[in-house]
Amino acid sequence: MGFTSLFNTYGFRQWAGQFLVLFFLIAGFTLLLIGLSLIFNSAGALRLFGRLNRWVSMRQATRPLEIPRDTSAVVRKYRHWLAAAFVGGGVFALFGLLTQYDAAGIIYGLKLGYLRPAFAHWLFDSARWVLIVGNLAAIAIGIMLAFFPNALMALEASGSRWYSERRHARSRDVMHVTVLDEWVAEFPRASGVIITLFAVFLIGAFGMMVPQVRW
Repeated sequence: MGFTSLFNTYGFRQWAGQFLVLFFLIAGFTLLLIGLSLIFNSAGALRLFGRLNRWVSMRQATRPLEIPRDTSAVVRKYRHWLAAAFVGGGVFALFGLLTQYDAAGIIYGLKLGYLRPAFAHWLFDSARWVLIVGNLAAIAIGIMLAFFPNALMALEASGSRWYSERRHARSRDVMHVTVLDEWVAEFPRASGVIITLFAVFLIGAFGMMVPQVRW
């Protein structure tokens, strides 16, 4: 059974009807409680809303991630080992990509036979050449790291620039109170009456659907 055909089954429609009726009934009773609280205990309801409507800033949580860390000293200290790893890994990977690569075997192993053969082979052949170019670049970086470290560091420094997300997102990390919140705070009882009427409508409308939904 396909994923799209699932929506046309009787079981799914029955479950969706039960879910929607229960969801809007619970929402109606919740709104009724909020509306009555605003009518008969406005101060207490607004205090509760103030405690619940709390801004959680991501700036403090993401601060350690926004600190640039320089690893050039470690790279210089172990540059010969790193160069050997880059060159050795690149040569090993190139050998496999050039002599052992089998696109048909990969398609069969990943169970991608449902793809059109021409598209599947084009996709994996393209991935193969991307990996070949990437490993050639790794070998070149390894050679430069071993014999021309200063040139590699200068090349890395010219392309390495730190961008702080916290600096660009500073204006967005501020709590903005909507006009609706301000209106409820200024006219709590009138807001409570409107919310209560809307809640009664929801409860009545979806309450009448309860006998019609098969449980």
